Order: sequence, then C-alpha cells, then structure tokens
Amino acid sequence: MRLRLAHYRNRFSMFRTYYALRAGLVKADGIEFTIIEVPDPPSRELEDVLIRGDVDLSNLYLPNFLERRLQGAPIIGLCTEWKSTGKGNGLFVRHNGIRHPADLEGRRIATHQGRHAIHQYLLQKAYAVDSSALKWTASPQETLIGVLRRGEADAVVLLDQFFHHGEQASDIACLYTDGDAWKKLTGFDEMIKHMVAASESLIRQNPGLRDVLLAAFRESFAYSERNMDEVAEIFIKTYGGERDALLISASYPRMEFTFTETERRLAQSQMAMFVEVGRLPRNAPIESFFVT
Repeated sequence: MRLRLAHYRNRFSMFRTYYALRAGLVKADGIEFTIIEVPDPPSRELEDVLIRGDVDLSNLYLPNFLERRLQGAPIIGLCTEWKSTGKGNGLFVRHNGIRHPADLEGRRIATHQGRHAIHQYLLQKAYAVDSSALKWTASPQETLIGVLRRGEADAVVLLDQFFHHGEQASDIACLYTDGDAWKKLTGFDEMIKHMVAASESLIRQNPGLRDVLLAAFRESFAYSERNMDEVAEIFIKTYGGERDALLISASYPRMEFTFTETERRLAQSQMAMFVEVGRLPRNAPIESFFVT
C-alpha cells in the first residue's frame, strides 16, 4: 500500500516527525509513504488536499479539522499529534510600554492565520481583554518578528523555532504563552494544536490500518529523537535556519499519537471554546469526529 501524507512546510517539528517515513527508514507493515509539504496558514491547502483526495493523511490544525468535518467533509480523525505545553506558542511584544495583556485593547495582533481563535479566547477569559477591540492581521511565521520590529503590529504570535528566536531577541518579550494561560483557565497542562486526519473511506475499508499508522508515526518520531542532528542538517539544507534554535524548538510540543480519555475531554473543552468565540458554528460529541 502506498499512502501520501501532507504537513505544513518550514516547520521543523513536523519535518522531523515524519522524516523517517519520508526517507523510507521506517517500514510500516509494507506501507510506503510519500510526504508532501503545503503552504502555512492562512492557506487552507492542508485540509483541501485531503478532502480532494490528493493525499490520504494530513496533520490538521484541530479547529480546521472540526470545522470541515462539521461541514460534512469525508475525513476522520485518528489521533492527536502536536500538543503544546508551556513553550513553543506565545504572544510577543516590543519593549514599547505594553506590559500586560490588557494593554493590547485596540491594538493590532499579527499571526500566521489572521484572527487566532485560541489567543482571542485566552485574552478574553484569562486576562479580561475586550476581544472585540482587537485588530488581527496575517503574515507568514518567518516574517512576524520583522513585522513586530517595524511597528506593523503591536504584538505577534510566534511558534516553533520562531518562538525561540523571539525569546532570544533583546528587543522583544513574551507576554504570555498559550499553554500557561490555558492551564490557568482549565487545569489542563497541554492543548491539542494538531491531529492526524485520514480519508474516511480509506479507514472504513481498512479497519486495522489505524493501529499500523499510529505505530509508524511513533517509530518515525522516535527516529528523529535519536538522530536529531542528522534531521536538522537535512532541514537546514532545504529551509535554512539556526541549528540550535531548531533543536530547542523540537522539545516544545508533546507528540504521542494517541486519543486517550483525557485527550477526549481536552478536545471537547477546546471545541466548546471554538464555538464560544465563533470559530465553529456548533458543538458536537468529539467521539463522532474520531475513529478509535
């Protein structure tokens, strides 16, 4: 069997997770993988290639997956993937007088996707910011620090290796991380950002495939853990970047490829959040979105 898996480009944590599958270093019960990289948000290509049938699997941003599934897309969740904790996703500002989240009211926030439902919710609920007064704009991750420095935005949301660059910069500071704010609100010490979705017909026709795939994902991830320098070198040849920043950013997300009872409760809580901020039209039992 040959399967095609898509993920975002220029994201080291994603590149390294699936590198061993890409290079044929992991043999998943006879399955051969082709890895396809697609543009970052605000592009919706990562969902679209799966829905169109151009690929068989994608690691989708959770709210995007829930939205498309609610709309009737023929895709099904297999497991969580990227889960953020206390680092790797944060809101950064210049040293220009913004010291507290409340100072952002009426200001412009730039993210890689425009309006950011999670940060909108966290600012409103954890920090009592009037979210209706916020202005949102979109720009690719690799441009956001420059956007902030030039004054084109008052705050930016930085992820992955760009989060590390922000922490190391002397002229900007992290106001809060989404993991810290989410834990303050809910008690959960992680937040699901990405999950792995598949063509629903593929999984229905091959009911034993989910377990094989999850084992392959874990094995590929474990390879990168053992050979991080090798994988980082290959990534840098393609995208550039600073080795130390990539290696540090690789430790930020929690990747387990599971869908535990705790993760079910977590996903349901996040879905309620997305409904409350208008990111999703309605709530639904999270079990109906995943096959287990």
